[in-house]
Amino acid sequence: MGKDAGTDDTFQTSKPEKRGFRDTAKRLRTKETHLSNRAALDWRLDQNRVCDKNGWQADVVPVEELKSILLQSRTGESLIADARPETLTIIYDTQSPASQFYVRGDDRIITLNPYRMKGDLLNLLTRELRRAGQHKNGALVNPLSFEPDEAILVNRAQQADVLMVSVKVAWELRLAGETEAWDFLTATPLADVSRIFELKAQSDFRTLNNGEASRAAYDKFFEDSRTKLHDKRIIHQMLLDEHGYMKAGMKRPKVSMELFARLGEMPNGRNYLSMKSQRQPTDMCYSTVEDRSNANFLWFIKFERSFQEKELQMVQESVKLSAEVVDFNKWPGRSKRTTQPERGH
Repeated sequence: MGKDAGTDDTFQTSKPEKRGFRDTAKRLRTKETHLSNRAALDWRLDQNRVCDKNGWQADVVPVEELKSILLQSRTGESLIADARPETLTIIYDTQSPASQFYVRGDDRIITLNPYRMKGDLLNLLTRELRRAGQHKNGALVNPLSFEPDEAILVNRAQQADVLMVSVKVAWELRLAGETEAWDFLTATPLADVSRIFELKAQSDFRTLNNGEASRAAYDKFFEDSRTKLHDKRIIHQMLLDEHGYMKAGMKRPKVSMELFARLGEMPNGRNYLSMKSQRQPTDMCYSTVEDRSNANFLWFIKFERSFQEKELQMVQESVKLSAEVVDFNKWPGRSKRTTQPERGH
């Protein structure tokens, strides 16, 4: 038996052959070779990191350079100004997978992964600046403040809003000659969102300010399975919430149009979520969960909350009944016996 394990042909201890990879890398770096698949763009954008030993360190773009590029966009300039850069800290953090905006006390911080490509960093910084604006306007609310279905809606709306704004800024940068952000978007699964924005903007330039192009990109976010990942994350937060989201408690408020009015405010142009010609942002089509796994978990959450609420209600009613004082004088026949005159001895 030991012999069989030692002579297994599938078990190799030698190093893998690298000659073919080196030849391919050399050919792609020295010649203008076009690949026929998605790897072509990935290779051209990231070839220095793959082929150069110190590429990761050399490709780190200074934060000030990113901000100076965003200032060439009218919307980007307004985002930076509204975010009050003097009180906002933007730093690189290698432990951050992509980007994050969070508030710690009086400090507002944006973290970016420094090893992302320049076009990606521009888009990520735009999204986090938009989240800073949502926080300032009161639109960056915790989705778990609402009932499960509405928590799904609010979380999706916040994600769709920052994506739409990043597309708008990337388009304006493209018009200004800075194409990195737009080129990156068109090579990602978000290409359909940027494409619908481009079609609207090219057909009528007025759609950039009247909200039509922004609303078209916002709606496009909900038409693909990209909402699946966002739904999964918020559902996991519901299941693992340390504050007891699954437990029965006080009724949570309904999502109002006021929240979406704050969410749709743009630094330049019309509020794209308050357009009367469009369907309401609270429409059921924006919150329908089509993924079977997420739908099952969401049903379980709603059932568990409803069950616990009913159970708590029954307990409260039983305690209330047991605490009542019984008046025996009100029993039938009791009053007749007590009112009869006493017989003499």
